[in-house]
Amino acid sequence: MLRAPFAAIPFALALSAASHADFNADIGIGSEYLKDGISQSRGQVVGQAGLTYHNDLGLYGGVWGSNIDQRNNSAHSELSGFAGWYLPLTSGLALDAGLTHYRYQGDAALSGNAYDEGFAKILIDDAWMLGWRHAEDYLGSEKARRSLETAYTLQTETFSIEFYLAQNRYLEIDADTNYGNNRDDYWHVRFGLERSYNNWDYRLKLERTNLGSRFDAGTAITFSMHRYFNF
Repeated sequence: MLRAPFAAIPFALALSAASHADFNADIGIGSEYLKDGISQSRGQVVGQAGLTYHNDLGLYGGVWGSNIDQRNNSAHSELSGFAGWYLPLTSGLALDAGLTHYRYQGDAALSGNAYDEGFAKILIDDAWMLGWRHAEDYLGSEKARRSLETAYTLQTETFSIEFYLAQNRYLEIDADTNYGNNRDDYWHVRFGLERSYNNWDYRLKLERTNLGSRFDAGTAITFSMHRYFNF
Protein backbone atom coordinates (compact mmCIF):
# COMPACT_ATOMS: atom_id res chain seq x y z
CA MET A 1 0.00 0.00 0.00
CA LEU A 2 1.32 3.35 -0.91
CA ARG A 3 0.62 4.76 2.49
CA ALA A 4 1.95 6.19 5.61
CA PRO A 5 2.35 2.43 4.40
CA PHE A 6 4.23 3.68 1.95
CA ALA A 7 3.93 3.41 4.14
CA ALA A 8 4.93 8.18 3.90
CA ILE A 9 2.20 10.80 3.56
CA PRO A 10 -0.96 9.53 5.34
CA PHE A 11 -3.35 7.73 3.01
CA ALA A 12 -6.17 10.16 3.74
CA LEU A 13 -4.26 12.96 2.03
CA ALA A 14 -3.94 10.89 -1.14
CA LEU A 15 -7.61 9.98 -0.88
CA SER A 16 -8.74 13.60 -0.69
CA ALA A 17 -6.49 14.54 -3.60
CA ALA A 18 -8.20 11.94 -5.81
CA SER A 19 -11.74 12.23 -4.48
CA HIS A 20 -13.22 12.82 -7.94
CA ALA A 21 -12.24 9.33 -9.12
CA ASP A 22 -13.56 5.91 -8.19
CA PHE A 23 -10.26 4.25 -9.03
CA ASN A 24 -6.71 5.49 -8.57
CA ALA A 25 -3.70 3.56 -9.84
CA ASP A 26 0.02 4.18 -9.58
CA ILE A 27 3.19 2.70 -10.99
CA GLY A 28 6.74 3.72 -10.27
CA ILE A 29 10.27 2.95 -9.14
CA GLY A 30 12.23 3.54 -5.96
CA SER A 31 15.92 3.51 -5.14
CA GLU A 32 15.14 1.10 -2.28
CA TYR A 33 12.09 -0.27 -0.48
CA LEU A 34 12.02 0.30 3.28
CA LYS A 35 9.21 -0.99 5.48
CA ASP A 36 9.09 0.36 9.02
CA GLY A 37 12.64 1.59 8.47
CA ILE A 38 14.01 -1.86 7.53
CA SER A 39 15.21 -2.50 3.98
CA GLN A 40 13.23 -5.06 1.99
CA SER A 41 15.47 -4.87 -1.09
CA ARG A 42 19.04 -4.70 0.30
CA GLY A 43 19.75 -1.39 -1.38
CA GLN A 44 18.44 -2.45 -4.80
CA VAL A 45 16.11 -0.48 -7.08
CA VAL A 46 12.48 -1.66 -6.92
CA GLY A 47 9.41 -1.43 -9.10
CA GLN A 48 6.08 -0.78 -7.38
CA ALA A 49 2.43 -0.55 -8.41
CA GLY A 50 -0.97 -0.24 -6.80
CA LEU A 51 -4.69 0.11 -7.44
CA THR A 52 -7.20 1.73 -5.06
CA TYR A 53 -10.98 2.02 -5.17
CA HIS A 54 -12.98 4.39 -2.97
CA ASN A 55 -16.53 5.70 -2.80
CA ASP A 56 -18.38 8.70 -1.42
CA LEU A 57 -19.05 6.91 1.87
CA GLY A 58 -15.32 6.85 2.62
CA LEU A 59 -14.96 3.10 2.07
CA TYR A 60 -11.85 2.07 0.15
CA GLY A 61 -9.82 -0.97 -0.79
CA GLY A 62 -7.05 -2.02 -3.09
CA VAL A 63 -3.87 -3.91 -3.80
CA TRP A 64 -0.23 -2.88 -3.82
CA GLY A 65 3.01 -4.67 -4.70
CA SER A 66 6.78 -4.32 -4.85
CA ASN A 67 9.67 -6.55 -5.76
CA ILE A 68 11.94 -7.34 -2.80
CA ASP A 69 15.24 -9.03 -2.01
CA GLN A 70 15.31 -10.12 1.62
CA ARG A 71 18.38 -11.44 3.38
CA ASN A 72 17.08 -14.69 4.88
CA ASN A 73 14.63 -16.10 2.34
CA SER A 74 13.87 -16.46 -1.37
CA ALA A 75 11.01 -13.97 -1.54
CA HIS A 76 11.02 -11.95 -4.75
CA SER A 77 7.91 -9.80 -4.22
CA GLU A 78 5.54 -8.49 -1.59
CA LEU A 79 1.83 -8.17 -2.32
CA SER A 80 -0.68 -6.54 -0.03
CA GLY A 81 -4.43 -6.13 -0.09
CA PHE A 82 -6.12 -3.51 2.07
CA ALA A 83 -9.56 -2.25 2.97
CA GLY A 84 -10.69 0.55 5.24
CA TRP A 85 -13.03 3.38 6.04
CA TYR A 86 -12.13 7.06 6.07
CA LEU A 87 -14.70 8.77 8.31
CA PRO A 88 -14.78 12.56 8.85
CA LEU A 89 -15.91 13.29 12.41
CA THR A 90 -15.75 17.09 12.36
CA SER A 91 -14.42 19.71 9.96
CA GLY A 92 -10.89 19.12 11.23
CA LEU A 93 -11.00 15.59 12.62
CA ALA A 94 -11.23 12.24 10.84
CA LEU A 95 -10.80 8.54 11.55
CA ASP A 96 -9.14 6.10 9.15
CA ALA A 97 -9.35 2.40 10.11
CA GLY A 98 -8.99 -0.90 8.31
CA LEU A 99 -7.01 -4.06 7.65
CA THR A 100 -4.01 -4.91 5.47
CA HIS A 101 -3.06 -8.44 4.40
CA TYR A 102 0.61 -9.02 3.46
CA ARG A 103 1.78 -11.94 1.36
CA TYR A 104 5.22 -12.86 -0.01
CA GLN A 105 5.94 -14.58 -3.30
CA GLY A 106 8.82 -17.02 -3.80
CA ASP A 107 9.06 -20.66 -2.76
CA ALA A 108 6.12 -22.50 -1.20
CA ALA A 109 7.45 -22.13 2.36
CA LEU A 110 6.82 -18.38 2.23
CA SER A 111 3.07 -18.89 2.51
CA GLY A 112 3.63 -19.18 6.26
CA ASN A 113 4.97 -15.62 6.37
CA ALA A 114 1.65 -14.06 5.32
CA TYR A 115 -0.02 -11.97 8.01
CA ASP A 116 -2.81 -9.50 8.69
CA GLU A 117 -2.37 -6.09 10.28
CA GLY A 118 -5.17 -3.94 11.61
CA PHE A 119 -4.75 -0.19 11.70
CA ALA A 120 -6.49 2.90 13.05
CA LYS A 121 -5.50 6.54 12.61
CA ILE A 122 -6.79 9.81 13.94
CA LEU A 123 -6.22 12.65 11.46
CA ILE A 124 -6.27 16.26 12.61
CA ASP A 125 -6.65 19.01 9.99
CA ASP A 126 -5.17 16.59 7.41
CA ALA A 127 -1.81 17.39 8.97
CA TRP A 128 -1.37 15.51 12.26
CA MET A 129 -1.68 11.74 12.32
CA LEU A 130 -1.83 9.53 15.42
CA GLY A 131 -1.83 5.85 14.52
CA TRP A 132 -1.91 2.30 15.83
CA ARG A 133 -1.15 -0.92 13.96
CA HIS A 134 -1.37 -4.47 15.28
CA ALA A 135 -0.46 -7.85 13.78
CA GLU A 136 -1.42 -10.85 15.90
CA ASP A 137 0.83 -13.28 13.95
CA TYR A 138 3.58 -11.08 12.53
CA LEU A 139 5.37 -12.77 9.60
CA GLY A 140 4.00 -16.13 10.75
CA SER A 141 6.02 -15.93 13.98
CA GLU A 142 2.94 -16.55 16.18
CA LYS A 143 4.02 -13.41 18.03
CA ALA A 144 2.01 -10.20 18.19
CA ARG A 145 3.62 -6.96 17.02
CA ARG A 146 2.32 -3.45 17.66
CA SER A 147 3.28 -0.13 16.12
CA LEU A 148 2.45 3.27 17.59
CA GLU A 149 3.07 6.13 15.17
CA THR A 150 2.64 9.83 14.72
CA ALA A 151 3.33 12.14 11.80
CA TYR A 152 2.98 15.78 10.90
CA THR A 153 2.75 16.89 7.26
CA LEU A 154 3.43 20.52 6.40
CA GLN A 155 1.90 21.61 3.11
CA THR A 156 3.53 24.44 1.15
CA GLU A 157 2.60 25.76 -2.27
CA THR A 158 5.11 23.41 -3.88
CA PHE A 159 6.07 20.65 -1.45
CA SER A 160 4.75 18.42 1.30
CA ILE A 161 7.17 17.98 4.20
CA GLU A 162 6.62 15.02 6.52
CA PHE A 163 7.98 14.29 10.00
CA TYR A 164 7.29 10.75 11.21
CA LEU A 165 8.05 8.80 14.41
CA ALA A 166 7.08 5.24 15.33
CA GLN A 167 7.78 2.61 17.94
CA ASN A 168 7.56 -0.98 16.65
CA ARG A 169 7.30 -3.58 19.38
CA TYR A 170 6.85 -7.33 19.83
CA LEU A 171 4.37 -7.92 22.63
CA GLU A 172 6.24 -11.12 23.48
CA ILE A 173 9.72 -12.22 22.45
CA ASP A 174 11.93 -15.28 22.22
CA ALA A 175 15.32 -16.06 20.70
CA ASP A 176 13.89 -16.01 17.17
CA THR A 177 11.74 -12.88 17.39
CA ASN A 178 13.62 -10.03 19.00
CA TYR A 179 15.91 -7.17 18.02
CA GLY A 180 19.06 -8.37 19.77
CA ASN A 181 19.96 -8.74 23.46
CA ASN A 182 16.34 -9.52 24.38
CA ARG A 183 15.13 -6.18 23.00
CA ASP A 184 11.46 -6.22 22.11
CA ASP A 185 11.20 -2.85 20.32
CA TYR A 186 12.90 -0.27 18.12
CA TRP A 187 12.31 3.33 17.02
CA HIS A 188 11.87 4.56 13.48
CA VAL A 189 12.21 8.21 12.42
CA ARG A 190 11.53 9.55 8.92
CA PHE A 191 11.83 12.93 7.25
CA GLY A 192 10.17 13.12 3.83
CA LEU A 193 9.93 15.70 1.06
CA GLU A 194 7.24 15.22 -1.60
CA ARG A 195 6.49 17.06 -4.83
CA SER A 196 3.45 16.30 -7.02
CA TYR A 197 3.32 17.62 -10.57
CA ASN A 198 1.16 16.62 -13.56
CA ASN A 199 0.12 13.28 -12.00
CA TRP A 200 3.71 12.49 -11.07
CA ASP A 201 4.77 12.13 -7.44
CA TYR A 202 8.41 12.52 -6.36
CA ARG A 203 9.56 11.62 -2.85
CA LEU A 204 12.91 12.01 -1.10
CA LYS A 205 13.16 10.40 2.33
CA LEU A 206 15.72 10.19 5.10
CA GLU A 207 15.01 7.31 7.49
CA ARG A 208 16.71 6.23 10.68
CA THR A 209 16.21 3.40 13.19
CA ASN A 210 18.15 2.39 16.29
CA LEU A 211 18.76 -1.03 14.72
CA GLY A 212 21.92 -1.97 12.84
CA SER A 213 22.97 -3.70 9.64
CA ARG A 214 22.09 -7.11 11.10
CA PHE A 215 18.45 -6.12 10.52
CA ASP A 216 19.07 -4.28 7.21
CA ALA A 217 18.27 -1.08 9.06
CA GLY A 218 20.04 2.02 10.36
CA THR A 219 20.17 5.19 8.26
CA ALA A 220 18.96 5.31 4.65
CA ILE A 221 18.21 7.95 2.02
CA THR A 222 15.77 6.92 -0.70
CA PHE A 223 14.17 8.50 -3.75
CA SER A 224 11.05 7.36 -5.60
CA MET A 225 8.86 8.55 -8.46
CA HIS A 226 5.36 7.34 -9.28
CA ARG A 227 2.85 8.09 -12.01
CA TYR A 228 -0.80 8.28 -10.93
CA PHE A 229 -3.86 7.51 -13.04
CA ASN A 230 -7.50 8.34 -12.21
CA PHE A 231 -10.37 6.34 -13.70
